Amino acid sequence: MTVSLGSSSTAVKVPASVTVAASASSAKFTATASAVSSTQIAMLTASNSSNSETFPLQLKAASTGTTGTAGLSLGSASVAFGNVSLSSPATQTVKLTSSGTGSVTISAAAIKGTGFSMTGITTPLTLSSGQTVTLDLQFDPTAAGADTGTATITSTAFSGGTATIALSGTGTSTAVYQVELNWDAPSSSSVAVTGYHIYRAPSGSTSYQMLSSSVTQPTTYTDTAVQAGSTYNYEVTSVDSSGVESSPSSVYAATIP
Repeated sequence: MTVSLGSSSTAVKVPASVTVAASASSAKFTATASAVSSTQIAMLTASNSSNSETFPLQLKAASTGTTGTAGLSLGSASVAFGNVSLSSPATQTVKLTSSGTGSVTISAAAIKGTGFSMTGITTPLTLSSGQTVTLDLQFDPTAAGADTGTATITSTAFSGGTATIALSGTGTSTAVYQVELNWDAPSSSSVAVTGYHIYRAPSGSTSYQMLSSSVTQPTTYTDTAVQAGSTYNYEVTSVDSSGVESSPSSVYAATIP
């Protein structure tokens, strides 16, 4: 497999491509770096027809003179959005502060994870010592359930070039669901039927719970205690005038969106 290589900086030279053997999962290549007059980030890329990856390479000047040392502090290393209703996005902010004695350049800011987005800064962005910028992080879940993601900040301050903010949140549905059941009364019973019992079990379980504490007379029942994303199995039994309960009906399965 042939992988194409590239560099965003003229100070770093890489081969045009490298070949990964069919029996291997990686291949080596040599990147040649020239001297630079100021600290900067070179983005190396590797791609083929279906995948693309980037790697930040920090280049430091041989002598910084009186420019000072770059530093960048993150207001938080993780952001937890908690429970967020579908179609009602939540936003939290993280402050990025130039904490060194010199200026710092944020060369890239990237975000990964379903439902997560980021605004507030445009790169490249240079902050003087003590200057602060606010990063706006948003979670807009597309489905109920837990999601995780990362926000990656690339700058001249970090060893290796990057720092990561861990993101988490859980999408919740505000919709109210119910299951409406109906059945036919038995036509061949020798004893009069006085009512019915309704039973429910979570999908995959054989432990049924009676939903009706007393005998239900009509041949319908509405179950309002269901949760989004769950599947339930239902059975119905008839009860005669002597209190004798019949064998359960066929199982009816209901899946809640």
